[in-house]
Amino acid sequence: MILVACVAGICGCNQKQSANAVKAQSAGQDDYSWIRGANYVPSYARNDVQIWMDYDSNTIDRELGLAAGLRLNSVRVFLQYAVYKNDPERFMKNYENFLSLCEKHGIKAMIVLFDSCFGEFPDLKNYRDKDWMANPGQNMLGEEFWPQLEKYLEDVCGKFRGDKRIVMWDVMNEPMCTSFASTEEGREKIWKFLSHFLDVVKKIDPTHPQTVGYMTSANIWRLVDKTDVIAFHNYIGDMNAFRKDVRFVKSLGEKHNKPVIINEVARRETGQHFWLFMPVLQQENIGWYFWELMLGKTEFSRGDNPIQGVIYPDGTCKDPREIASILNFYPASRPDEQRLHGQINDTQQAGFLAYSSGWTLWKGSGPRGNTLHYANQEGCEAELNFSGTKVFLVHKTGPDCGIAEIFVDGKESQLQPQIDTYSADVDWNHKTLVADGLSPGIHKITIRVTGRKNPASSNTYVQIVGFDIDTP
Repeated sequence: MILVACVAGICGCNQKQSANAVKAQSAGQDDYSWIRGANYVPSYARNDVQIWMDYDSNTIDRELGLAAGLRLNSVRVFLQYAVYKNDPERFMKNYENFLSLCEKHGIKAMIVLFDSCFGEFPDLKNYRDKDWMANPGQNMLGEEFWPQLEKYLEDVCGKFRGDKRIVMWDVMNEPMCTSFASTEEGREKIWKFLSHFLDVVKKIDPTHPQTVGYMTSANIWRLVDKTDVIAFHNYIGDMNAFRKDVRFVKSLGEKHNKPVIINEVARRETGQHFWLFMPVLQQENIGWYFWELMLGKTEFSRGDNPIQGVIYPDGTCKDPREIASILNFYPASRPDEQRLHGQINDTQQAGFLAYSSGWTLWKGSGPRGNTLHYANQEGCEAELNFSGTKVFLVHKTGPDCGIAEIFVDGKESQLQPQIDTYSADVDWNHKTLVADGLSPGIHKITIRVTGRKNPASSNTYVQIVGFDIDTP
């Protein structure tokens, strides 16, 4: 795991983008390219049933705060009919609370009403032991169940007509992601169900746009005339193929005069990394929701090698490159600006500081902020992404300290290619100038442990307290 030591939160930008979105919607000109979103399953929930059965307002409040710190302005969340049916009053109360928390953090909600994944009818007794469950389940697609499902939609959609906390209805997630799709009869039953409920949702609430979260772009044509926004998913690791697919869907959008968004993307397992596809989405000017925000209990985000999820509940992350890509290396903020909740602030100015494996966090009196990271294994790195022109490394010097190499933007520092941090006496907060005269924009400083030392030193430790950054 890599520890994120400091990430700047840009919540004010969040709220500004949301305000612009509302203005665009009212003018009828919204292309939804402003959406910077994540699929959100609270960290306590293993599945969509548990989101609502074990609804935890405090956890959701904290985690939506993390989303706001990442400059996200929308989350995609899955409702669950079975939980609604079990206790409609409690479900609606929690649903309203969720929307109020979104509003608190300047975030709009995309609400998923039905979901084919993965076909199993929801289990309200053993749900904590189950992975993802469908909504309402493939055994409830028949017309005999439609009246009760329409009542559900009257509550979850009709009571929120015109509600600006909701960006759009995703009427069904991945219609073909079910065993029903293996037969022609099953496929037709799904399309009939979806076609009917697209009509129902539009009748109940014509104020919000509606979409369908298609598993691939191949199925978009089926009901494109009944959707207001074209949405698709893509987990392809080949960026040329990814860009080609994005452009194909955009061409469909132009043909049908409909905006396009991608509401599922990002998967480590396929090599679809944030730093590869995020620039493509930016260049193509398309709104997005990655899967998924939290490293929690879903089958996608749990364990030592999760294929998805970016932030742990304590505010740390698995890979700082992902966070940096989501933030798009947003220029460093002032020290008085809000920071991502739960992070260790060991930079004097805002930057993005991350440590590779092999570093140990030490706390005690002496270093600034009583926080220091140390390592003596060759190759261990600390990386700072920042906006500024001049950088000082704040580090310990002492009788057990070794030699560090310095790189600026991937190249050996011309100012200070290496530092011998040995001294006979301890200085916890020694400052060494490692970069100066940098051009405006985003830069990267890398500190690498060499495993070498001054002959007088007793060890090879490199011990980092933080950085001081001069901004333009």
